[in-house]
Amino acid sequence: MAFGKNRQDAPFEAVHWDEITQFTVGRMMRRTVRKSKRGEGPHAVRFMRARGGDEYMVPGVYIVPAEPAGPLAKGGFRLFEDEGGRQLLCTVLPDRSDRFRVTDATGRELGSVHRTPTAKRLTQQSLWMEQPGHPAIVAPRNWARGGPGAALGRGVGRVLGGVVDSLLSFGSDEAGSGADLKPVVWVAGAEGTEGEGAAGEYGQAVLTFPRSTEGKRWYFVERDGWLDKRLAFALAVLRESETLGADHR
Repeated sequence: MAFGKNRQDAPFEAVHWDEITQFTVGRMMRRTVRKSKRGEGPHAVRFMRARGGDEYMVPGVYIVPAEPAGPLAKGGFRLFEDEGGRQLLCTVLPDRSDRFRVTDATGRELGSVHRTPTAKRLTQQSLWMEQPGHPAIVAPRNWARGGPGAALGRGVGRVLGGVVDSLLSFGSDEAGSGADLKPVVWVAGAEGTEGEGAAGEYGQAVLTFPRSTEGKRWYFVERDGWLDKRLAFALAVLRESETLGADHR
């Protein structure tokens, strides 16, 4: 058992990437009021652990640009299970202007992340996903009258376990001030999309971004759902890099 400073600095128990259900993207290691205590680490997909009254952003998957010093949203990137870059998890590379192919360590295609055409961005968020054998995964804007809270109250789709309270507590889908962001819900087989998959998958909320406040930007994905978490990580990294300008957080 460690005590004092050693206990504070002891590493957190590793979590397998497929067990991560709540994550953020960035370099910040600890969330505290004092900036001097936050610290920065490698650019990574991070999960939260609490210790000594502080929230630690623990790296779970490491982000390495495909082009050194190049923007992730243009040149693509690779995700690794280890900081040393020996255990490749997946590769995310653009193959058209609107599509990023996501492949595993052997080169097998896992799916893709797409940019929404400009003409559709009034009704659909700027990034969406495809996973073979399943409906397209799209985040409609104002996907239910009154916002996500109203939709959840009417039982639209199958909502991620534990996310209802998060959505409601983070606020409605009204525009926030400053750095605050609206909630976003990626839904399988949303209206106007086509795809394969079982009928029961349509309308499922598979990835959720509750409203961002005070710099907190978390993504939620179901632990045992059918969405490959590597696609969720890829979309979040692209969104943070391209939309939110967080390449160097």
